[in-house]
Amino acid sequence: MTHKQSFTQEQKLVVLESAREIGVRDAAKHIGVHYTTVYEWRKRLEALGEEGFLADRARSPGRGIKKISIEKEKAVLETWERHSGFGPSQVRNQLRRQGMTISTRSVVRIMEANGYRRVCRKRDEGSASRRFEASRPLELAQIDILEFYIHKQKVYLFILLDDFSRFITGWRLVTRTSIDEVIAVVKPSISRFGKMEELLSDRGFVFYSWHGANRFERFLEVEGIHQTHASPHHPQTQGKVEAVNKQIQKELLRREKFNSMAEARAAIEQWVNFYNYQRTHQGLGGCLVPADRFHGREEEVLRAIAEKIDPDGENCYGIKGIPRSLFNVVLEDGGRIVIYLFGQAITYLGGNDERDLKHGRSGNADQGEAGSKSQRA
Repeated sequence: MTHKQSFTQEQKLVVLESAREIGVRDAAKHIGVHYTTVYEWRKRLEALGEEGFLADRARSPGRGIKKISIEKEKAVLETWERHSGFGPSQVRNQLRRQGMTISTRSVVRIMEANGYRRVCRKRDEGSASRRFEASRPLELAQIDILEFYIHKQKVYLFILLDDFSRFITGWRLVTRTSIDEVIAVVKPSISRFGKMEELLSDRGFVFYSWHGANRFERFLEVEGIHQTHASPHHPQTQGKVEAVNKQIQKELLRREKFNSMAEARAAIEQWVNFYNYQRTHQGLGGCLVPADRFHGREEEVLRAIAEKIDPDGENCYGIKGIPRSLFNVVLEDGGRIVIYLFGQAITYLGGNDERDLKHGRSGNADQGEAGSKSQRA
């Protein structure tokens, strides 16, 4: 719906002069426009100066001044208040997932009129790199370490991320880094969600040894997980997990002051659950959350959003009962199939080597590496 009345630059200037005396909201109410419109006029006046503002003319009359309903304004401000680290696009995407259509421009107007200030970031053209993405869940995972402080104590946050879905499958907050701590991130992830085929890390000492193989590398070899490393001095290779590092810093770590490790762990756990199951992701089209892709609900959720049905209703993830894929099937070199139940091999199929593993060997030691292919069911 649009407001048919239009204003000349001279009339806008009169309104802005009135707003200095009676306030923006009262001035906007007096002429029958939303207060964000007057804020937008004031921004242009400050940017152009009075002479430039009066000379500023729209190239076409357009569709008039678009009205913002009270319901939408309230929804924007409530979402922004709950998630103060969000920018306008993220707020708009959260509302869109809930069935509310509002333009990013309208969200920007509401937020800026209530104190939001945009941060301009310069692009480093020289650091541009080719984007890549795995083709299915658990095909590739990325792992990284984020450092921050609790009081004067430096702590380390390990994050393990599924490349295809951006789903965080594991994390761990520790006071020192070690190979044991890395294994303590990856191993529970395998047990809970299934085994990744390939793991991408940097060349930090806990992930990589320049002489021979360290214990973490041998752990991956025994598990049949192929390991690859980011190029030296090229963090873009791990762009997805680096993006999560920035998000958790912006939305949590720079906003909260923790008194203890326990307090930090509780807050991080809450944020990770929110990130996985509620926070819409720009890299997934803006409406999906990582769990939608990881658990194979992408088409179902998009269809629900298109039909104005709540995709997060009672048949979805819930608070406690989170459905997850029970098993994944790995096709090894030579055509042999291994079925994993929560990351544990239970059956070999193919050739003369078909056998039930429920009471036998784990079958991990001789699993193929680069040639293995996985399919989640």
